[in-house]
This record gives sequence, structure tokens and C-alpha cells, in this order.
Amino acid sequence: MEVGGRSGSTWWSEVVKIRDGIGGGDNGWFHESVVRRVADGESTLFWHDRWCGDVALRERFSRLFDLALNKSITVKDMFLLGWGEGGGGWQWCRKLWVWEEDLLEECRLLLSDVSLQPFSYDVWQWLLDPSGGYSVRGVYDMLTTQENPQVLQNNDLIWHKHVPLKVSIFAWRLIRDCLPTKTNLALRGVLDTEACQCVLGCGQVEDARHLFLLCPCFGSLWPLVRSWIGFDGVHHDDIAAHFIQFTNYTGGSKSRRSFMQLIWLLTVWLLWNERNARLFKQKECSLVQLLDKVKYHSFWWLKAKKAIFAYGEHMWWSSPLSCLGIG
Repeated sequence: MEVGGRSGSTWWSEVVKIRDGIGGGDNGWFHESVVRRVADGESTLFWHDRWCGDVALRERFSRLFDLALNKSITVKDMFLLGWGEGGGGWQWCRKLWVWEEDLLEECRLLLSDVSLQPFSYDVWQWLLDPSGGYSVRGVYDMLTTQENPQVLQNNDLIWHKHVPLKVSIFAWRLIRDCLPTKTNLALRGVLDTEACQCVLGCGQVEDARHLFLLCPCFGSLWPLVRSWIGFDGVHHDDIAAHFIQFTNYTGGSKSRRSFMQLIWLLTVWLLWNERNARLFKQKECSLVQLLDKVKYHSFWWLKAKKAIFAYGEHMWWSSPLSCLGIG
């Protein structure tokens, strides 16, 4: 399984990323869910495959692997040459030092109980269901049940009765980093990595975290929004945590949290639209204009609240919580 560069299939490249754990933690869920069961050892790599213990020998004994001359040797060949004391399987680029000899002794001890079965084949085993084997349904159940609790909490927050469905779907994609930001497009092979600079010209790479929170321009909208609502604070630099933090900034009643939830969803939606307008239409708004859009759209999204009309639109511009009767 090798990546074919630009000439390779995008689908196949994604499969390779799953195998290599790219974007999925240290090693990735697939790597952690399969193990090599050795029989005759002919098709299992001694150093590279995870067949003896919880990790590959190249990781557990990285120093020995660095010194080994036969890094691609199979388990069968290693066994035939001998992996006991003085065995011919151990071939080094130099004489081992004393502490490296201790590592070798530990490795030999680990291998002392291994016996091969000449008339059987090595197989991959799916650890989540050793008897039934791999299934798409099993993987789906595993991934959905192990989802980050913070993401699960945000699932409840993104669906708001006063927010258009397309905005909630957008937020759902944003929290999972599934938006077509320049970084994500580069990972899919759509853009060159050199073309991933932020559209606002700050010189940083455009990923979701930078675009919505850390960008010197767009990130400066959040203090303005907080000042308009009437509270101070600093924001988290993780999108999912930022959403939860912003929603609970003012504490208090359920109606307060619902309003803060709506403002967050509206703000990220307007930032994304502004980004697209600058990128594709060469049009831009100032931060003050973006703040006015937040005020305007929040007013009309909540127009069913009669309290707003009792105070009037001009009052909403200066004291939104008071207009809603939750100030």
C-alpha cells in the first residue's frame, strides 16, 4: 500500500491514511485494532509488524532496530537463522555496547516462547471481533461510541430552533473539522501545500482553528461580540471547547445559554461567508460591519420573541439581553 502522489487515486490515498493513522491520533484506530497472528512466519516482517507483544519490535526496541542490518527480514528467516544467544539472525552495523546487549537479552527473552507452525499461514486478526472478523458495521459502532465527550456535548448545542438548518449543519461540520478549508483541501490533493495561506493575508496556514479563532482579523470579532452582549473574558483556542465555553459564559438561565448558543452559531456562519466572499468575490467587510451583521441577523432570527419588538430594534443594538428579558 503506497501513496501514488498526484497520479494516485484520492480514494486509495485516504485508505493509506487510515492505515498510517494520519489525522487519527498517534497510530490511528485501524492500527490499534489489527494484529498479526504468526503461524509459519513467512509473510510477517520481524521488525515492522505487530506480532509479538502490543507494539512492533521496531518501536519497543528502537535502538536495536536502528543498528540492525536486516531491517526487512521475515519472522521465518529470522527464526531459521537463529534468534537465540549467538544466533545468526542478529546482524549489526557495529558491535553492541553493554546497555544495548541488555536490550538484546530482553528481546531474546520475549521471543523465547515463540514457536512457528510450518504448515499454516500468517493472518491478520481484527481485535474488535476476533471470531467474526472485520466489518464496516463494527468499525462504525466503534468510532461512534468512542467519540469525544466534548463533541457529543456540542451535538446537542448545534441544533437550535431559531437557527436555520443549514447553519447547524455547517457548525456540525466545523466542529469535526470537515469544512473545505485550504488545509483540508491540500490534504485531499485539491490544493498545493504552498497555496494554504490564510485568505486574510496574515501569513499563517488556513485551518479551521486559525480561521475562526486565532486569525488576527477574524479572531478579533469575538471580543467585539462579547463587549456588545455585555461581558468580558478570554476564549479557548479549541473550536469545540470554545463553543461550550461561549455558550456558558453568562451562566444563569436556560434562555441566556440559548441566546449565547445562537450568537456563536451566527458568528461562525458569518465568518465563513466573509471568508468565501474575500476568496471568491474579492469583497470584504470590516470588523465593525461584521459585528453589525451579527446584531442584525440575531435580531431577525429571534423576531418571534415579542420582547424584542417591545423594546425596539434600536435597543437591541445596545442591550440584547435586556430586550429578551434575561439581562
